[in-house]
Amino acid sequence: MAIPKGSETIAPKLLFFLPDLDGGGAQRTVVNLVNRLSKDSFRASLAAVRTDGPAKDWLDDDVELIDLDAGRIRRAVLPLRQTVARMAPDILFSTILDANIVAALATCGLPQRPALIVRETNSIRAREDIGWWRRKLVSWAYPRADAVVALSRGVERELATDYRLPASRLRTIWNPVDLSAVRRRASEGDAECAPFEGITLMAVGRLHRQKGFDILIRALACLERQDLRLVILGTGSEETELHRLAADLNVGNQIHFAGFIDNPYPWIANADIFVLPSRWEGFGHVLVEAMALGTAVVASDCPYGPADIVTDGVDGCLVGNESPELLAEAIASLADYPDKRKQFAAAASAKVERFDVSRIVNEYAALFDIVSDPAKRVKS
Repeated sequence: MAIPKGSETIAPKLLFFLPDLDGGGAQRTVVNLVNRLSKDSFRASLAAVRTDGPAKDWLDDDVELIDLDAGRIRRAVLPLRQTVARMAPDILFSTILDANIVAALATCGLPQRPALIVRETNSIRAREDIGWWRRKLVSWAYPRADAVVALSRGVERELATDYRLPASRLRTIWNPVDLSAVRRRASEGDAECAPFEGITLMAVGRLHRQKGFDILIRALACLERQDLRLVILGTGSEETELHRLAADLNVGNQIHFAGFIDNPYPWIANADIFVLPSRWEGFGHVLVEAMALGTAVVASDCPYGPADIVTDGVDGCLVGNESPELLAEAIASLADYPDKRKQFAAAASAKVERFDVSRIVNEYAALFDIVSDPAKRVKS
């Protein structure tokens, strides 16, 4: 995977771009890629608008980290452009919508423009926080990329339809999940919950409308069962509202809001059922992690991602989106049948190998090999 140059071969130079090094799924994915690819036949560096987040500690010591020191993503166009001009990478890779727009602006009109790959992590159509101007910028930026990576098949279909992107520019590559690390970390700590003799439901994510925790709380209330406990890991702007909802529905005593947990894997592994009630997703990284840990899963069939991961009735339950009643029904179907939970967990444990980081990194490496060589690119 190198670029021929005379009688020599030169490893492609990759520059990854992130808006920050906060501890989210996109940051974890990019750090995983940078660390792995740096050990292969690529020269990989990472640039970020801010570099003061927890993901900085995940980066290997030998990976170059460039602090653009722009403060906010909208101010990063010129610093990123200057960095690209100075480093002359073969490929600029960005992820997260606003960073993708900035990457397209920063490379526009450069005399030696790198190949541009943008990665879309969510359904843009379903997002409620994007105004018409940002959507307009996306419609300008994405067609200018040499490749657009979608996190799930649904995201790919949406991009093709809404932004008229040809199939030759689109590629679905799932999130890389370090399954061995997830399983190892699950054995390194404890779930610090009080002992419970009933069924423990687990949910993980930002306390944000996207994640649908209000739907899950309503589902718990629908069930009217005292043998169920719900544990929610995460923080966010809706925490007060969710506490109020739980109290109003008389299920507050059944819910434990545990906050942010640096190592959530013992908690997930010790739960009986993992629930992902999201209104929209790009993939559902934590769903794969739960399946890898042998915890039976219930997920909303939201746009998009869970349908790429879970086969309903085979290795988990998929239910209609934004329906507390259907979610409650699926939870009850697993709570009452431990053998069914074991059956789903066994099937899921084998299935998730397709998402292992080593396999996904190879898919990215193949894409970078094509995009870094102008002779191999398909122009449309």
